[in-house]
Order: sequence, then C-alpha cells, then structure tokens
Amino acid sequence: MHQRTLTAVAAAVLSLGTAPAGAQSNAELLKIVEDLKKQVQELKEQVKAITPPAASADGKAAQWGDITPASQSDLDGLRADLENYKYDQSRQYERTTAKTTRNTTIGGTLSASASWADPKSPAVTSTNEAIRRSSTFDSPSATLNFNGVLYRDYQEGKNLTYAFSLTGASSIAVQDAYLRYSFAPTNGGPDDPVLNLSFGQQQVPFGLEAQANTEIRPVIAGAQFLSAPGLGGANFGNRQTGLILRGDAWPNVDRTTNYRSALIEYAVGVMNGNGPNTADNNAKKDWVGRIAFTVPADYNSLLRELKFGASYYKGWSNLTDSATATATLPAYVTGQGQSDRVGVDINYTRLPWSVAYERVEGQDGGWSTSTLASPYTGTGAQIKRKSVGQYLNVGYTVGEQFLASSRGLGKFDDFWPKTIQYFVRFDDYDANKDSAVVGDKTRLTTFGLNAYFAETTRFQVNYVLARNDEPRAGYTDARPKHSQGLVARFVYGF
Repeated sequence: MHQRTLTAVAAAVLSLGTAPAGAQSNAELLKIVEDLKKQVQELKEQVKAITPPAASADGKAAQWGDITPASQSDLDGLRADLENYKYDQSRQYERTTAKTTRNTTIGGTLSASASWADPKSPAVTSTNEAIRRSSTFDSPSATLNFNGVLYRDYQEGKNLTYAFSLTGASSIAVQDAYLRYSFAPTNGGPDDPVLNLSFGQQQVPFGLEAQANTEIRPVIAGAQFLSAPGLGGANFGNRQTGLILRGDAWPNVDRTTNYRSALIEYAVGVMNGNGPNTADNNAKKDWVGRIAFTVPADYNSLLRELKFGASYYKGWSNLTDSATATATLPAYVTGQGQSDRVGVDINYTRLPWSVAYERVEGQDGGWSTSTLASPYTGTGAQIKRKSVGQYLNVGYTVGEQFLASSRGLGKFDDFWPKTIQYFVRFDDYDANKDSAVVGDKTRLTTFGLNAYFAETTRFQVNYVLARNDEPRAGYTDARPKHSQGLVARFVYGF
C-alpha cells in the first residue's frame, strides 16, 4: 500500500473529530488513529518482506512499477523456441530410436569359446591321423529375442503375448515363435495361480534339462539324452511346434523375501513331434504331459524348493529302409514306430547348495534288417530300441545372482564377482540297454565353474572326462576308451 493512500485513510479518520454532537471525544479519536498507524506500519513491514524484482542491467534495483509486460513479439519468440525444441526432439526420436507397432523387448545372447581335447578329434569328416586337432576356437551360438504384448487387459491382466527368437552360428534359424494367452489374471499379485496356453514353436515341457535355457543351465553341454536321436528325428534339445497348456495351483508366497512356490505345476500339450521349422511328416500327433510337486515350506525351511516331477512323452516316428533308395526314389517309408519317453526328476535348490537328478527312459521303433526288395514289398521286421539316460548335478554357489530376496534392494546391477558357482555332474547314457553291442554306453564326468560378472554375463570352464565301452572310432590299433577335454566359454547377454 502506497504512502499517499495511507495518509488519505488517516485524514478521513481524523475528520471524524469535527462531527456534530454525539460523536466520539478527541481522546477516543486519537486512540483510533494510533491503532490505524500501527496497522499501517505492519502493512509496510509485510510489503518489505516480499522479494523485489531482479535488478536491471545498470545495477539499479528495479521497482514494482518498472516491470514491463511481455510484448507480442516476446510471446512469438517463446512459441518459436518451443516449436524448435519439439522439432529437435522429434527428429532425434525418429533417427535414433527403434519403433514397433506394439511394445517390444529386445534381448539376446552371444558366446565365444575355446576347447582342448585329448585324444585328438577329427578336424574334418575324416579319420586321417594327419589332420586331427587337439584345440579349436569357436563361436557356438547366438540368439536374438523379441518379446511383447499384443493385447493388454488392464482390468484383469489376461494378456495376449508373443515371443520370437532367432538362433544359429553358421546359419540362422527360428528358435521360438509362439503366441501365449493367459486365462488367469497376471496383475493380481503372486497369490494368483498361473494358467496360459501357448501356440507355436516352443520348448517341450518335459523334465528339467529340456526346459533349462543356457542362462541357468550350469554345464555347457546338456545331458546326453537331450541330443539322442528319436522323436521323429528330433530330440529334446530342439523345439517342437504345437499347443501347450501350462499352469500351477495353490501358490505359497512369502512377501518378506519375495519368494513364491506353487504346490502343483502342470503342463500338457500336443505337437508335430519332428523338430523345429518343419511341418508334420506323418498322420499322427505327439503328446506330452508333466506334473511337479513342490514341498510346501517357508523360506527359511530346509525343505524349501524341494521339487519332485514326472513327465511322459508319447510320440511317433517314420520308419524307413535305406535299401529301397534309388536314384529316382527316396527311402521307402515302411510304417510308423513309437517314440516314447518317460522321465522322473528331483530338484533341490536351497542356495548355496543345489542338487538335481533326472532319469529318462526311451523306447523307439526301428528295423532289424534292411531286406526290402522294392519300395512296396519286403520282409523287414520292426523292433523296439530301449534307451536310458540319467544325470546327477551337485552345485555350490557363492553370491546373490539367483536370490530373488536380494533383488530390488537398491543395489547396483553390475559388480564383480556377482556370483561364482562350482559344480560336478555325472551323466550316463545307454542308447540300447537290451543290446550286447558295444559303443553305445557313455559316461561323462564334468567339473565346472561359472563366474557371473554381471546379470547377463558369465565365464564358464568345464573339464570333462569321458568313458565309452569301446575304443575310439577311427583307429585301427587299440586305443584307450577314456578321453578328456577342457572347454572355456564366455556367454554375454544384452
């Protein structure tokens, strides 16, 4: 309030002293004036407390009356600066940002390895001693993953998602390509059960090893029964194409440690059965089913993560006889033989210790002889070849890489060493347990170390001792049945 305004108010009040009879006395009027002066002084102090405008260019303090309102040209300049900023940001986004129609997460893994073997291995497809090698460098695999949501249910979380991945070294092939719809809510919390249906090319829900990605599998090479022939020419290490329903029930949740385990996990599916990236090659479909039971226990219990599982695979494969192949006709498909697998597994992961055991028995159809005289007649007899494979893996882990309770605690993502894992694995495989033929039984003993430098980067070392029930193939003289090898590999994800 300006000084002249305050004076005018005081004068108006003092004029009351000339009021007619009946008005206040002079003493009363003076008291009122004194009160008004005090109020005016308080108003002055409040005005001084307000921050004044910035000083002008000449250093003089600006007065409240010196503020100049923005002109139209000032406003136009501000609008131009904003438009330039918007254009620059839009141009940077267009030039430097990958865009998709739907939200997408991109990731992948790369690897590089070096290996040594004794006795030497064939450098090419030959048994010539002169070209055998004992060491090599390799880049065994690379994967590129795309994951995203095609339809998002904001109310119940019953989303439609997709996964697509490529893999390969010398050639690139599709690894995963499937759609997945969740029948159960996914945004309700860990107490809700899981139930989803996947359609497309994906992992086979059989046992432990077939579903373990390289990110969590401790050993560099998977169990021997994974790559054994069967299943229509495919194996458990490959993907299959079809429909698979997965779910769990009665989850146990410990929110204080971010721990969840379901009492029952189950999966059932139907698929082509002859491997990835191929159409069905016969008139029958393969079926797979799995159920796993986790012992209900608290996070601090010694029985935490003790899981028992059972799996069954019913498959069919085409039986052919190579004796019928000619220059114009392929090998004659003589029929369809069964290609079945039955497996049981036990997994106990209570860090720092982890123990996994899995046993798989297989039964595959085949021919005892190649006696077909033409593509349409013959006397060959079908047989059933029974195989069995099993492994025991014992590991000890130092670090927090796999502890869900340690995540989200404000720690940095990358520090070295994040986790070091030691393990030993015993892997036996008998390709035909009912046959007296030698050369089909192999035992691998692997001593390994995994050093996790970051969440997606690790260094692996595997020392492998192999024993077979016959001398090494490719030599005319007697050679030892034992062999050994050392493999070192970097696996880095992005």
